[in-house]
Amino acid sequence: MAIDLAEVTGAKAAQERKKEQPTIANGLDKNAFMKLFLEQLKNQDPTAPMETDKIITQTAQLTQVEMQEENKKTMQEVASAMKSNKETNESLKDFQGALKDTMENLNKGMDDSLKANNALREVSALNSVSMIGKIAETDVSGANFDGNNKLSFSLFFDEKIDASKGVPAIQILNENNELVKTIPLKDYNGQKGYINFEWDGTNEKGEKVPKGNYKIKAEYNLDSHSKQYLQTRIGRGEVESVIFDKGKPMLRMGEMILPIDSAIEFYKPDQKPIEQKPLEQKISEQKPLEQKLSDQKPIDQKPINQKPQTPPKETA
Repeated sequence: MAIDLAEVTGAKAAQERKKEQPTIANGLDKNAFMKLFLEQLKNQDPTAPMETDKIITQTAQLTQVEMQEENKKTMQEVASAMKSNKETNESLKDFQGALKDTMENLNKGMDDSLKANNALREVSALNSVSMIGKIAETDVSGANFDGNNKLSFSLFFDEKIDASKGVPAIQILNENNELVKTIPLKDYNGQKGYINFEWDGTNEKGEKVPKGNYKIKAEYNLDSHSKQYLQTRIGRGEVESVIFDKGKPMLRMGEMILPIDSAIEFYKPDQKPIEQKPLEQKISEQKPLEQKLSDQKPIDQKPINQKPQTPPKETA
């Protein structure tokens, strides 16, 4: 709050009062006294002039009147200044009280907001945990191959692999959706759930393929009536557990640790057959699989109904 010093000292109020008073009022008593005194001197008896001590006495009285008037004005100005200062202090006190209330309300609002955020985080965590055991479809369908080292990955199989039904195999496609490698699944007959695999980075001719993103999917258990295979791919599977990284829920799906916002859909294993999910998106439209389990923090949630992992087998 800005404070006007002229108001605090009373100078402004005194100036306003002087403007309102008639000019003659400033010295009426003094002038009248002086006029009478001069007339008395002018009309005195020449033979008996006024004595010097009387002149001095009357002059002193005139000075005393002037001093009393000035003192009166000064006291009035001081009283006005004190009143103005009191009003200013009261206004400042009211302002400080209002500021204190505002700060208390602001702190209360921040506390309420923090509590609300914590409550939302807890609700989100509970919702995330409820997804354990469900099948998740994510926007990840490929993996990054560095051009040198073997690529480890896992696929989720909803049913036990039956090698007698068709020719079950894994298909690896490049960014142009061209088939570069086929890995037979006959050695995994009877297995289901998450199965670990390795790809040495070669094509069907045994040549090393360039580094890049490669789409990985599998076909198994040919239906004799519909003549269609069950399908699965990287980026889909059962949610084994939920990991919280700095409050952000992450889904553990076999060898993958994916943020929950990468999920497209959740459903129970017995509610939606895998063949009803088309796999037509190109790798260029997918997010590469770059996160490794070893890069993550310790798992905070215990897996529910986690199926045993199958040790990876060396594949050609």
